[in-house]
Amino acid sequence: MAKVLDYATPGPFTDLDGVSPLVLESFATDPVEICSPVHELVIQPTDTQALNLSAGRFDENQIRPAGELVRRLLALDPAPPATGREPGKRVVGTCRHFAVPSCALLRHRGIAARVRCGFATYFQPGQRLGHWITEYWDDDGSRWVRLDSEILGRTVLPHPHDLRPGEFLSGGEAWSGPDDRCLRREDRRGLRRASRRTHPRVPEGLIGQAAR
Repeated sequence: MAKVLDYATPGPFTDLDGVSPLVLESFATDPVEICSPVHELVIQPTDTQALNLSAGRFDENQIRPAGELVRRLLALDPAPPATGREPGKRVVGTCRHFAVPSCALLRHRGIAARVRCGFATYFQPGQRLGHWITEYWDDDGSRWVRLDSEILGRTVLPHPHDLRPGEFLSGGEAWSGPDDRCLRREDRRGLRRASRRTHPRVPEGLIGQAAR
């Protein structure tokens, strides 16, 4: 008998055990509001040039478990993470470091959530760039909602809290092409070529996996 996954239950990478309940209770209960502070908790390595961070700080982009990431945030600044951080007190990481804590915080609130690894179509026109996002289950709409917490509050998209079909392709979608109807003809020709490239923002060999 196949094992049924409970996406509301934390796994090894989304378990927040060891993080103070007082810290976690500072987060909201609405799914989008839960994820909103995350874009001010992580900073991409390419955005750190003006900060003069020590070389050791860049090891933070190897942090995998969400609980360890939150503990690192608190070591940099003991203020509740729900308030966000100034750039120098954010964890250095990539898109994965936005998606996994978002998933962990949603699960902490009892909301079914999962991380998706694939390709975003909204960073550079005509290109599918390796990227990680978060999905949560919307009971009212009976559907998975795709949310990109890295760009919440930014102007990359008008609706990063509810990505439209074709704006993000999971690994399986990129290979099978179910969303090709959403793409221009010249984009369709390049889709499979793009899906074979390893972009610097995606750890090699992890495409298509959902963090547990």
